[in-house]
Amino acid sequence: MFRVSERVICPKCTRPEKACLCEHLVSLPTRTHFVILMHPKEFKKERVGTGKISHACLPNSEIQWDEDFSQNKRVNELIHDVKNFCVLLYPGNESKNVSAGEFLPKDLADKQLVVFLLDGTWACAKKMMKLSVNLHPLTRLMFTPTRPSEFHIKQQPDEICLSTIESIHQFLEALEGVGIEEKKDWKSLLNPFMAMQRYQIEASQDPTRQRYRKGGFKPPGQRKRMRVERSRKLFF
Repeated sequence: MFRVSERVICPKCTRPEKACLCEHLVSLPTRTHFVILMHPKEFKKERVGTGKISHACLPNSEIQWDEDFSQNKRVNELIHDVKNFCVLLYPGNESKNVSAGEFLPKDLADKQLVVFLLDGTWACAKKMMKLSVNLHPLTRLMFTPTRPSEFHIKQQPDEICLSTIESIHQFLEALEGVGIEEKKDWKSLLNPFMAMQRYQIEASQDPTRQRYRKGGFKPPGQRKRMRVERSRKLFF
């Protein structure tokens, strides 16, 4: 643990000591190497961001934070390494749908699959994508969501929008489905995610916790969709 102002922060899950998630963290080794490209605002300010939790559970992952990754040394090293097959997890018409069998083990040609994914608000992720020209030539992958988001403490712009940890979870299931990943209990990746939400909800119902949002959280399906474009998130 280390101290920030008056709060003691856990170095592993980066949560305050009272809200530490380490007992809920799992370790899920993957064949795929995940690189979470995190916007500085998400890296420094987002208290309930799931990108950091994902990294804590996935030994074969790393976080790089920036707004423009064009000159990021580590990102460029990974892209230019001939042993790697680098892709960008990004939905769209140009993306190959793993769930539909459009990306298979034979496409890797025995190379290491490296998956980059953007972590930030919709506006931030869009700008990151525009600025990071080294990501533009990469093969883009997507998956078909198998269940709606369970992010009860965050507003999602649409039913198919998922948090970062939920996206990685469902993407891993899709990779398993085509034989790129081994069969595992990928759902356990969501354990700390659900525990974090339980803590936030309990804190919101505690009258002595003045810094937390008060009142109940409506289930995602009962909320109105967001209308403010700049508040939308691609991943959380």
